[in-house]
Amino acid sequence: MDIQRVYGLSTKLFVAPKSSTQSLVVGGIGEDASRWTRVVSLRAAQILWFHLTQFLFPDKASSVTAVVHTAPARSNEMPTITSHITVDHLDTHHYEITGWVNDQTWVARLTSTEAQRLWQALDQTLYPAGWNTLTKND
Repeated sequence: MDIQRVYGLSTKLFVAPKSSTQSLVVGGIGEDASRWTRVVSLRAAQILWFHLTQFLFPDKASSVTAVVHTAPARSNEMPTITSHITVDHLDTHHYEITGWVNDQTWVARLTSTEAQRLWQALDQTLYPAGWNTLTKND
């Protein structure tokens, strides 16, 4: 598998809906100070949200992720759209996101602060009712 693009440690992450309800735009500022964006299927965005929820809110994740809706897999006929995403917790302060576009990948690293911001942007876009109780102390 060839890595298409490595954005490095990224900041100012954002999520925006596309005109189609089946995809979102995820992006940020890469390590080389250039802006990057990726079109992500709804399913891939939900997988990203799910993984970030488990890493960022381990005590509450099972109750939250049990009640959310998921999206079906996207057709491979749309070759420029990220169809699958994984998140790895590298250490206490960094996460690595890998997205698949057919047989190529893109990779972005995030600090824990940026991972939190990305989770919040995904949460507001995917689940407008929000899960703001996750970020409040008990």
